[in-house]
Amino acid sequence: MNILVTALHSIPDVIWSGIIASLLTLGGVLVSNRSNTNRLLLQLKHDATEKAKERTAALRRDVYLRTVEELVKANAHLASLPQMDLSKVNLGEGLQGFFSAAARLQLVAEPNTALLVNKLVAQFGELVFELMTHLLPASKAKTDIQIADDLYSKVQIEVNRILADMAKQNETGKPDLEVFQALQTSFKFQQSQFNKYAGERDDAWTRFNSGNIAFQRFLLTQLRDIGSKQIPVLIEIRRDLGLTGDLRLMEEQMQLQWNRMEEKFNALIGSLGDA
Repeated sequence: MNILVTALHSIPDVIWSGIIASLLTLGGVLVSNRSNTNRLLLQLKHDATEKAKERTAALRRDVYLRTVEELVKANAHLASLPQMDLSKVNLGEGLQGFFSAAARLQLVAEPNTALLVNKLVAQFGELVFELMTHLLPASKAKTDIQIADDLYSKVQIEVNRILADMAKQNETGKPDLEVFQALQTSFKFQQSQFNKYAGERDDAWTRFNSGNIAFQRFLLTQLRDIGSKQIPVLIEIRRDLGLTGDLRLMEEQMQLQWNRMEEKFNALIGSLGDA
Protein backbone atom coordinates (compact mmCIF):
# COMPACT_ATOMS: atom_id res chain seq x y z
CA MET A 1 0.00 0.00 0.00
CA ASN A 2 2.82 2.38 0.88
CA ILE A 3 4.49 1.52 -2.40
CA LEU A 4 1.24 2.46 -4.31
CA VAL A 5 0.97 5.76 -2.48
CA THR A 6 4.62 6.50 -3.09
CA ALA A 7 4.15 5.67 -6.78
CA LEU A 8 1.17 8.00 -7.07
CA HIS A 9 3.09 10.79 -5.40
CA SER A 10 5.90 10.29 -7.83
CA ILE A 11 3.56 11.11 -10.79
CA PRO A 12 4.25 14.64 -11.99
CA ASP A 13 1.54 17.32 -11.50
CA VAL A 14 1.42 17.89 -15.28
CA ILE A 15 0.24 14.36 -15.83
CA TRP A 16 -2.37 14.69 -13.11
CA SER A 17 -3.61 17.87 -14.77
CA GLY A 18 -3.93 16.02 -18.08
CA ILE A 19 -5.79 13.15 -16.48
CA ILE A 20 -8.22 15.49 -14.70
CA ALA A 21 -8.78 17.50 -17.88
CA SER A 22 -9.48 14.31 -19.82
CA LEU A 23 -11.96 13.13 -17.20
CA LEU A 24 -13.73 16.49 -17.23
CA THR A 25 -13.86 16.42 -21.05
CA LEU A 26 -15.23 12.87 -21.04
CA GLY A 27 -17.85 13.81 -18.45
CA GLY A 28 -18.88 16.81 -20.53
CA VAL A 29 -19.22 14.65 -23.62
CA LEU A 30 -21.34 12.11 -21.75
CA VAL A 31 -23.60 14.84 -20.34
CA SER A 32 -23.87 16.49 -23.77
CA ASN A 33 -24.68 13.18 -25.47
CA ARG A 34 -27.33 12.40 -22.90
CA SER A 35 -28.84 15.85 -23.32
CA ASN A 36 -28.83 15.47 -27.10
CA THR A 37 -30.45 12.05 -26.80
CA ASN A 38 -33.20 13.45 -24.58
CA ARG A 39 -33.80 16.32 -27.00
CA LEU A 40 -33.93 13.88 -29.90
CA LEU A 41 -36.43 11.69 -28.10
CA LEU A 42 -38.57 14.71 -27.28
CA GLN A 43 -38.36 15.88 -30.90
CA LEU A 44 -39.35 12.46 -32.21
CA LYS A 45 -42.25 12.31 -29.76
CA HIS A 46 -43.34 15.81 -30.77
CA ASP A 47 -43.09 14.98 -34.48
CA ALA A 48 -45.10 11.79 -33.97
CA THR A 49 -47.75 13.73 -32.04
CA GLU A 50 -47.96 16.42 -34.74
CA LYS A 51 -48.23 13.83 -37.51
CA ALA A 52 -50.98 12.06 -35.59
CA LYS A 53 -52.79 15.41 -35.23
CA GLU A 54 -52.40 16.07 -38.96
CA ARG A 55 -53.78 12.63 -39.85
CA THR A 56 -56.68 13.12 -37.46
CA ALA A 57 -57.37 16.61 -38.84
CA ALA A 58 -57.34 15.34 -42.43
CA LEU A 59 -59.62 12.43 -41.55
CA ARG A 60 -61.99 14.69 -39.65
CA ARG A 61 -62.10 17.22 -42.47
CA ASP A 62 -63.20 14.58 -45.00
CA VAL A 63 -65.71 12.97 -42.65
CA TYR A 64 -67.15 16.27 -41.39
CA LEU A 65 -67.60 17.75 -44.86
CA ARG A 66 -69.28 14.56 -46.06
CA THR A 67 -71.61 14.64 -43.05
CA VAL A 68 -72.64 18.24 -43.71
CA GLU A 69 -73.24 17.42 -47.37
CA GLU A 70 -75.40 14.42 -46.48
CA LEU A 71 -77.28 16.53 -43.93
CA VAL A 72 -78.36 18.91 -46.69
CA LYS A 73 -79.48 15.95 -48.81
CA ALA A 74 -81.44 14.54 -45.88
CA ASN A 75 -83.37 17.78 -45.44
CA ALA A 76 -84.18 17.85 -49.18
CA HIS A 77 -85.29 14.20 -49.10
CA LEU A 78 -87.84 14.88 -46.37
CA ALA A 79 -89.50 17.61 -48.43
CA SER A 80 -89.94 15.24 -51.41
CA LEU A 81 -91.71 12.47 -49.49
CA PRO A 82 -95.30 13.22 -50.60
CA GLN A 83 -94.34 12.50 -54.22
CA MET A 84 -93.01 9.03 -53.39
CA ASP A 85 -94.85 5.71 -53.59
CA LEU A 86 -94.45 4.12 -50.16
CA SER A 87 -95.17 0.69 -51.64
CA LYS A 88 -92.12 0.96 -53.89
CA VAL A 89 -89.72 3.23 -52.00
CA ASN A 90 -88.16 2.88 -48.55
CA LEU A 91 -89.04 6.05 -46.68
CA GLY A 92 -85.72 6.16 -44.85
CA GLU A 93 -83.56 5.35 -47.87
CA GLY A 94 -82.81 8.99 -48.57
CA LEU A 95 -81.43 9.37 -45.03
CA GLN A 96 -79.02 6.44 -45.17
CA GLY A 97 -76.21 8.61 -46.52
CA PHE A 98 -76.51 10.96 -43.55
CA PHE A 99 -76.80 8.11 -41.05
CA SER A 100 -73.67 6.43 -42.47
CA ALA A 101 -71.67 9.68 -42.52
CA ALA A 102 -72.79 10.49 -38.97
CA ALA A 103 -71.69 7.03 -37.78
CA ARG A 104 -68.20 7.64 -39.21
CA LEU A 105 -68.12 11.12 -37.70
CA GLN A 106 -68.81 9.77 -34.21
CA LEU A 107 -65.68 7.61 -34.48
CA VAL A 108 -63.32 10.55 -35.05
CA ALA A 109 -65.15 13.52 -33.51
CA GLU A 110 -64.58 15.15 -30.16
CA PRO A 111 -66.94 13.81 -27.44
CA ASN A 112 -69.22 16.86 -27.41
CA THR A 113 -69.54 16.88 -31.21
CA ALA A 114 -70.21 13.14 -31.29
CA LEU A 115 -72.92 13.56 -28.65
CA LEU A 116 -74.67 16.36 -30.56
CA VAL A 117 -74.55 14.41 -33.83
CA ASN A 118 -75.88 11.30 -32.10
CA LYS A 119 -78.84 13.29 -30.78
CA LEU A 120 -79.46 14.71 -34.25
CA VAL A 121 -79.41 11.22 -35.81
CA ALA A 122 -81.88 9.99 -33.19
CA GLN A 123 -84.19 12.92 -33.93
CA PHE A 124 -84.08 12.21 -37.66
CA GLY A 125 -84.88 8.56 -36.97
CA GLU A 126 -87.85 9.45 -34.79
CA LEU A 127 -89.02 11.94 -37.39
CA VAL A 128 -89.13 9.27 -40.09
CA PHE A 129 -91.64 7.22 -38.11
CA GLU A 130 -93.75 10.27 -37.32
CA LEU A 131 -93.74 11.31 -40.98
CA MET A 132 -94.93 7.87 -42.06
CA THR A 133 -98.10 8.32 -39.99
CA HIS A 134 -98.77 11.78 -41.41
CA LEU A 135 -97.94 10.67 -44.93
CA LEU A 136 -100.38 7.74 -45.09
CA PRO A 137 -103.53 9.75 -46.08
CA ALA A 138 -101.76 11.43 -49.00
CA SER A 139 -100.13 8.13 -50.00
CA LYS A 140 -103.46 6.29 -50.01
CA ALA A 141 -105.09 9.08 -52.01
CA LYS A 142 -102.24 8.90 -54.53
CA THR A 143 -102.83 5.16 -54.95
CA ASP A 144 -106.56 5.79 -55.45
CA ILE A 145 -105.69 8.40 -58.09
CA GLN A 146 -103.62 5.86 -60.02
CA ILE A 147 -106.35 3.20 -59.83
CA ALA A 148 -109.13 5.59 -60.88
CA ASP A 149 -106.97 7.05 -63.65
CA ASP A 150 -106.19 3.58 -65.07
CA LEU A 151 -109.90 2.64 -65.07
CA TYR A 152 -110.79 6.03 -66.53
CA SER A 153 -108.32 5.52 -69.38
CA LYS A 154 -109.62 2.02 -70.13
CA VAL A 155 -113.24 3.20 -70.19
CA GLN A 156 -112.25 6.12 -72.42
CA ILE A 157 -110.74 3.68 -74.90
CA GLU A 158 -113.94 1.62 -74.82
CA VAL A 159 -116.12 4.71 -75.31
CA ASN A 160 -114.03 5.74 -78.33
CA ARG A 161 -114.36 2.23 -79.76
CA ILE A 162 -118.17 2.26 -79.38
CA LEU A 163 -118.42 5.72 -80.96
CA ALA A 164 -116.30 4.49 -83.86
CA ASP A 165 -118.60 1.43 -84.35
CA MET A 166 -121.68 3.68 -84.22
CA ALA A 167 -120.11 5.95 -86.84
CA LYS A 168 -119.44 2.93 -89.07
CA GLN A 169 -123.09 1.88 -88.74
CA ASN A 170 -124.23 5.34 -89.79
CA GLU A 171 -121.79 5.45 -92.68
CA THR A 172 -123.21 2.25 -94.20
CA GLY A 173 -126.44 4.10 -94.96
CA LYS A 174 -128.36 1.07 -93.70
CA PRO A 175 -127.51 0.75 -90.00
CA ASP A 176 -128.55 -2.44 -88.23
CA LEU A 177 -131.03 -1.13 -85.65
CA GLU A 178 -130.44 -3.98 -83.19
CA VAL A 179 -126.67 -3.54 -83.39
CA PHE A 180 -126.98 0.22 -83.20
CA GLN A 181 -129.30 -0.05 -80.20
CA ALA A 182 -126.88 -2.41 -78.47
CA LEU A 183 -124.06 0.02 -79.14
CA GLN A 184 -126.11 2.86 -77.64
CA THR A 185 -126.83 0.78 -74.52
CA SER A 186 -123.14 -0.06 -74.19
CA PHE A 187 -122.26 3.58 -74.75
CA LYS A 188 -124.58 4.73 -71.96
CA PHE A 189 -123.09 2.19 -69.56
CA GLN A 190 -119.50 3.06 -70.45
CA GLN A 191 -120.33 6.76 -70.23
CA SER A 192 -121.69 6.24 -66.71
CA GLN A 193 -118.49 4.36 -65.82
CA PHE A 194 -116.46 7.15 -67.41
CA ASN A 195 -118.19 9.74 -65.23
CA LYS A 196 -117.88 7.50 -62.17
CA TYR A 197 -114.14 7.03 -62.46
CA ALA A 198 -113.65 10.70 -63.32
CA GLY A 199 -115.49 11.61 -60.12
CA GLU A 200 -113.47 9.10 -58.08
CA ARG A 201 -110.26 10.49 -59.51
CA ASP A 202 -111.28 14.06 -58.71
CA ASP A 203 -112.22 13.01 -55.17
CA ALA A 204 -108.86 11.25 -54.74
CA TRP A 205 -107.04 14.36 -55.97
CA THR A 206 -108.95 16.45 -53.43
CA ARG A 207 -107.97 14.05 -50.65
CA PHE A 208 -104.37 13.98 -51.87
CA ASN A 209 -104.10 17.77 -51.93
CA SER A 210 -105.63 17.99 -48.46
CA GLY A 211 -103.35 15.25 -47.09
CA ASN A 212 -100.32 16.78 -48.80
CA ILE A 213 -101.02 20.20 -47.27
CA ALA A 214 -101.44 18.64 -43.82
CA PHE A 215 -98.20 16.71 -44.27
CA GLN A 216 -96.27 19.76 -45.47
CA ARG A 217 -97.52 21.78 -42.51
CA PHE A 218 -96.32 19.08 -40.11
CA LEU A 219 -93.04 18.66 -41.99
CA LEU A 220 -92.28 22.37 -41.93
CA THR A 221 -92.76 22.54 -38.16
CA GLN A 222 -90.48 19.52 -37.72
CA LEU A 223 -87.82 20.94 -40.03
CA ARG A 224 -87.97 24.17 -38.08
CA ASP A 225 -87.31 22.32 -34.82
CA ILE A 226 -84.65 19.98 -36.18
CA GLY A 227 -83.00 22.80 -38.11
CA SER A 228 -82.43 24.84 -34.96
CA LYS A 229 -80.64 21.83 -33.44
CA GLN A 230 -78.27 21.67 -36.40
CA ILE A 231 -76.70 25.01 -35.45
CA PRO A 232 -74.71 23.75 -32.41
CA VAL A 233 -73.60 20.74 -34.46
CA LEU A 234 -72.14 22.98 -37.17
CA ILE A 235 -70.48 25.19 -34.56
CA GLU A 236 -68.80 22.19 -32.90
CA ILE A 237 -67.67 20.87 -36.27
CA ARG A 238 -65.97 24.19 -37.01
CA ARG A 239 -64.33 24.09 -33.58
CA ASP A 240 -63.04 20.56 -34.14
CA LEU A 241 -61.62 21.56 -37.52
CA GLY A 242 -59.85 24.53 -35.99
CA LEU A 243 -62.03 27.00 -37.90
CA THR A 244 -62.71 28.93 -34.77
CA GLY A 245 -62.76 32.65 -35.43
CA ASP A 246 -65.54 34.26 -33.41
CA LEU A 247 -67.80 31.23 -32.97
CA ARG A 248 -70.15 33.12 -30.68
CA LEU A 249 -70.77 35.74 -33.37
CA MET A 250 -71.15 33.05 -36.01
CA GLU A 251 -73.70 31.20 -33.88
CA GLU A 252 -75.64 34.43 -33.41
CA GLN A 253 -75.65 35.02 -37.18
CA MET A 254 -76.79 31.46 -37.89
CA GLN A 255 -79.53 31.80 -35.29
CA LEU A 256 -80.59 35.12 -36.81
CA GLN A 257 -80.77 33.53 -40.27
CA TRP A 258 -82.81 30.67 -38.87
CA ASN A 259 -85.19 33.11 -37.16
CA ARG A 260 -85.81 34.78 -40.54
CA MET A 261 -86.43 31.38 -42.11
CA GLU A 262 -88.78 30.55 -39.25
CA GLU A 263 -90.82 33.65 -40.04
CA LYS A 264 -91.14 32.45 -43.63
CA PHE A 265 -92.04 28.99 -42.36
CA ASN A 266 -94.78 30.40 -40.16
CA ALA A 267 -96.16 32.49 -43.03
CA LEU A 268 -96.14 29.47 -45.34
CA ILE A 269 -97.78 27.26 -42.72
CA GLY A 270 -100.44 29.93 -42.26
CA SER A 271 -101.07 30.08 -46.00
CA LEU A 272 -101.34 26.30 -46.17
CA GLY A 273 -103.85 26.38 -43.37
CA ASP A 274 -105.98 28.86 -45.34
CA ALA A 275 -105.76 26.79 -48.54
